[in-house]
Amino acid sequence: MKLLEAMQKRQSVRKFSDELPSSEEIEAVLEAGYLAPALFTTKDAHISVITNKELLAELDAAASRKFGATLDMLGVKNTLYDAPVYILISGKLVDELPKGFEFLKLENIHRNVYWAMGSVMQNMQLRAASLGLSSCLINTVVVTLFDEPELAKKAGIPDGYSPLCSIVLGKSDAEFYPRTPKKEHYQISYI
Repeated sequence: MKLLEAMQKRQSVRKFSDELPSSEEIEAVLEAGYLAPALFTTKDAHISVITNKELLAELDAAASRKFGATLDMLGVKNTLYDAPVYILISGKLVDELPKGFEFLKLENIHRNVYWAMGSVMQNMQLRAASLGLSSCLINTVVVTLFDEPELAKKAGIPDGYSPLCSIVLGKSDAEFYPRTPKKEHYQISYI
């Protein structure tokens, strides 16, 4: 599949089958993430690939407790959508500016980490689409893990690291069809 076709067919899927993607498919998705831009603050990011059903259920339950009312309002029953693979990326959020970057604010460094991680997630979603896998970016569990240090440890987040972003992967009955660009979501200025 060509890049533009993968971009057109990429979609957030919220219903998965029990079928686990192959280890080769999971590795291909991870490798796509490795191709994203890396900053000095993201070069030691940690990736947890979670397929353990009990841990997936525990992560989902914790996020469901935290976001219960919102999930009910949206009609969402399961924050991980029963996906068989959950990929969680964590990293070190610095608490002081690195030497030579004193002219910045700490929040600028953190924003750079987040946009770099967004590139990782986008690469992973595009590769998943090109392989015919379904995926969805997940923020509920990431936010939940900030307040659940023991669960974060179970999820493989090393000491001193913070959850940054995550994605679920799997197979589904979702039909991949070319989407129309949503130009109406953007205001554009030509200067």
